[in-house]
Amino acid sequence: MTFLDGAFLWFLVSLVLFAWLGYREELSKRVPLHPKIVLESGRGKLVRLAPFFALGWMVIALARPVTHENTAIKAPSLNTLYLAIDVSRSMMATDRKPNRYEFAKKAIESLVSQDSRHKFALITFTTNALILSPPTEDREIVHAALESFRPEYVLAHGTSIEALLRYVAKLGDEEKNLVIFSDGGDDGDLQSLVDLAKRYHIKIFGVACGTRHGSKIPHSNGWLRDKNRHLVISMQNPLLERLALETGGVFIDENSPDEVASSLLSSVDSGFMPDRMQQVRYREWFWLPLAIGIVFLLAGSLSLAKLRRILVLLPFFAFLQADAGIIDLYKLHRGYELYAQHKYEESQKLFESIDPPLLESRYAQACALYRMGAFKKAGRLFAACKSSRPDIQQRIWYNLGNCAVKIGRYKSARDYYLKALQIKEDPDAKHNLKMVLFLIEKRKKIQAKANREVKAASSSGSSEQTKKSGAKKSNAKSGSKGGAGSYSASKATHMRRQKNSTASTRRHPLGSKVYEMINKGYVNEEKPW
Repeated sequence: MTFLDGAFLWFLVSLVLFAWLGYREELSKRVPLHPKIVLESGRGKLVRLAPFFALGWMVIALARPVTHENTAIKAPSLNTLYLAIDVSRSMMATDRKPNRYEFAKKAIESLVSQDSRHKFALITFTTNALILSPPTEDREIVHAALESFRPEYVLAHGTSIEALLRYVAKLGDEEKNLVIFSDGGDDGDLQSLVDLAKRYHIKIFGVACGTRHGSKIPHSNGWLRDKNRHLVISMQNPLLERLALETGGVFIDENSPDEVASSLLSSVDSGFMPDRMQQVRYREWFWLPLAIGIVFLLAGSLSLAKLRRILVLLPFFAFLQADAGIIDLYKLHRGYELYAQHKYEESQKLFESIDPPLLESRYAQACALYRMGAFKKAGRLFAACKSSRPDIQQRIWYNLGNCAVKIGRYKSARDYYLKALQIKEDPDAKHNLKMVLFLIEKRKKIQAKANREVKAASSSGSSEQTKKSGAKKSNAKSGSKGGAGSYSASKATHMRRQKNSTASTRRHPLGSKVYEMINKGYVNEEKPW
């Protein structure tokens, strides 16, 4: 046994001194009596010294006696690398093979695969910035986010490093390492960018995705041209290099993605030492001397008969206090038995009867409702479960994902599984995430097919409408009832065409607001590259 706050034990010396002085003073005041006179005194030596014993044991409790349980080896917390990839139109230039965006994408994949010293966050930016993957140690999440992003859906094609820095400044870490994969961005005030980065403690590592000789930018009509119809040649902007050096980072200009990843590995946190820390776990025993001190305190202030009565009644009072807890434990145990016997409705009612609800009872009730097919109610209960333990949080997010899948909310399920995987590696969550991504893509294909069918139906309807126009006129002249039918058919076709036009304007019916947010404000761009 050892003491975590052993300095408190010095108070025992003063207590012993005060007890000895008090005892001497009491002896000096004792009155001599005749031997025939007998006095009964209830204050023996132990009773007189009881307050000092009580204080002594309480001082020992303050010193926190503990016993050693085990020693765990704990790795230091990992720093976060914020990987920002430029998705502007100039990143489609082909001076890096196959193009600048694919070059940056492969460099990120190589870096994430090789580096085990950091957590990673993935950000895309043009004139706006948006985080695709929050800081995580799970490399698969970063790969999945990178693969699912489609740059062809991005309409905002300018590049604003200032917007990126302001976005990163809002993120959690006090000091941030930002790796920018870009061809340099729009021209800007270097000093204002440097001041912005230093104000928010952002160290920038620049990766040149463009070359110094530059390249033309592919376009749907051939090559991109400016408003004067001149070809646009995009070259590496030296602004990024100067910005990286001014903020204490490095600038990397390599010809292959693997070389870029290697240079970043040797540059970022070059002084990082993967030392491991020892975490010692103790069992606390402060309650034992505290309880002994309370007993001595009662012994010094109460008579022996009263003290015995209190000690006899203590177990009864403890049972009264624990009565509710014992009943709840019985209900939990009985509910688990019914759940194991597939009597989900009975177990759900038993878990629901626990009032106030416990975390365990609420979670078990949600599981029973899930088995009963009440997926919405189960999801609400899982969402109401709150815990600070990562393993419980991971299970809650995983079960929320399962509930979302059952009610067809695949996008929400994807988000829940990603949150579960950020906390802990889980093969089931990975498998379900892949299944959900497949279902999202399948739904997109079905929707696209339906849009094509509506478009085909509207085109065929317009041809039929022209054929029937003559019949409509003749019926109108003869006063027959066919005119009303022709009018209603025409109206239906017209309504279908309107719906189809609305669907066709939606160029990328994606499940999230990623592209909507990154395309925000693109209509006012003057240099769309």
